[in-house]
Amino acid sequence: MEPKTRNFKNYSITYFDDEEFKILSKEIFGNEVYKTVLDNPAPLIYDLGSHIGLSVLYFKKQYPNSKIISFEPNPNVYPLLLENIETNNIRNVQTYNLALSRKKGVRRLYIDKSQRGCFSTSSFTKNAWDGKQKSIGIDVQTDRLSNYINKSIDLLKMDIEGAELEVLKEIDSNNKIKMIKKITIEYHQTDRKRLKELLRILQRNNFNIKQGRNDNGLIYILGEYTA
Repeated sequence: MEPKTRNFKNYSITYFDDEEFKILSKEIFGNEVYKTVLDNPAPLIYDLGSHIGLSVLYFKKQYPNSKIISFEPNPNVYPLLLENIETNNIRNVQTYNLALSRKKGVRRLYIDKSQRGCFSTSSFTKNAWDGKQKSIGIDVQTDRLSNYINKSIDLLKMDIEGAELEVLKEIDSNNKIKMIKKITIEYHQTDRKRLKELLRILQRNNFNIKQGRNDNGLIYILGEYTA
């Protein structure tokens, strides 16, 4: 499995799989699923599930003076994230090679076991969401997101393949959710009860909520804090 490199949107991007790159680049740069207006011209953005860094590049394109805190748990993908940041001379980005969870420790992450390297679906859930992608488990470091929040966050983006509710409950229980102005979540609907619980947490913490779906039926949630 050798990585490939192509020019895209004035960036040089290294990736593994052509089809996966096409889907993700269309979602992020074409459909702009993470587009939102931030009042701060130099916002603090937390990017949970950065994969190869397309979302980091998108946020930097929208807000060149932003500071981005990036999390990517998959050790196969993390070097490409670093390469894409460095190659494109992206500044003021801090990265962590760990998964966000309810507690600090080690946990089994399931990744694509084919030779294509479709790692954007890496998850605590085995065999991805449609049950068709076969996966293999690897052990990764985990930590609480609340341990990394010590100031007001302009935007928190979650694309963490099913761990959204778990992470949201963790920062809520530690009173860190109140330090976030906007939250955008790519939600994988495995259970409507989980979605309702997630929305209740946002509403209880005074977030106005908007929902939409992408071409693949994934739910996108934007929560904006209202005092």
